[in-house]
Amino acid sequence: TDIGGFSGEPDGELFTRWIQLGTFSPFMRAHSAGDTAEREPWSFGEFFEDINRKFIELRYRLLPYLYSVFWEHHRYGFPILRPLVMLEQENISNHFRQDEFCYGDKLLICPVLEQGAISRKVYLPKGKWYNFWTNEILDGESEHLIEAKIDSMPMFVRAGSVIPEYPVMQYVDEKSITEVVLNIYNSDYEVNSYMYEDHGDTFAFEQDIYLEKKFTVKGDDQFLKVNQRIEGLYTPNYEFYACNIMGVNFQVKKIIVDNKEVTDFYTDDKNILHFKCLKNFSEIQILSL
Repeated sequence: TDIGGFSGEPDGELFTRWIQLGTFSPFMRAHSAGDTAEREPWSFGEFFEDINRKFIELRYRLLPYLYSVFWEHHRYGFPILRPLVMLEQENISNHFRQDEFCYGDKLLICPVLEQGAISRKVYLPKGKWYNFWTNEILDGESEHLIEAKIDSMPMFVRAGSVIPEYPVMQYVDEKSITEVVLNIYNSDYEVNSYMYEDHGDTFAFEQDIYLEKKFTVKGDDQFLKVNQRIEGLYTPNYEFYACNIMGVNFQVKKIIVDNKEVTDFYTDDKNILHFKCLKNFSEIQILSL
């Protein structure tokens, strides 16, 4: 995505909406020609610069998810950006939706395309979806009017997803990864997610020096279970996951990881459950009172 473009002169609003959309492109850059006005993320004043920074940092946080989606593309041929018809073919209207797409199969992206818009209608495919910004749970197979002020863009996470995150960086590999964040979204039906890891800059994966991780999430109103299956020979440098559990609708009494109780956990004021565990866990059980 050549954010800013080569013709016309985008104002701050258009450039920022472009940054928001470009954050979820396979290839993201601000780019133009030598005879155009400045098109850097800081070119439109501090107000827009702060929003642009927020989304560029989000891109870096989501790099392990994006890398895993590229692995799916390499291995199975699935596109990085997927039309809604790939998720829900039986709904004929999805064949014609051109203003929403899935980034992989876990994130639904709904860019703002109208000048001055502060909300927009979105269609959510079947299942349950979490508002990325608020963690509100919405039902699929229906349209919703979603707030979309300039500092935001409607985004949704499929219930049951596991979305890995890295720390914010200024460039790839700026920091060594000491732990990976797992954002886990509760679901009352079973959902599988995948995470792929390798050296990132070698062909060692051809000798099976990689990791393919399968996460399975299933919960109800008293219990949540997360399983992990690992294949491959790669050894990442980090040792721990920092787990953020969204959508736990019961008071947590106990967390058990591979038959060992976790004593250090808490729920914040946004009802997100936080704890840490070893990267090679097989099963997490979260139990109610």
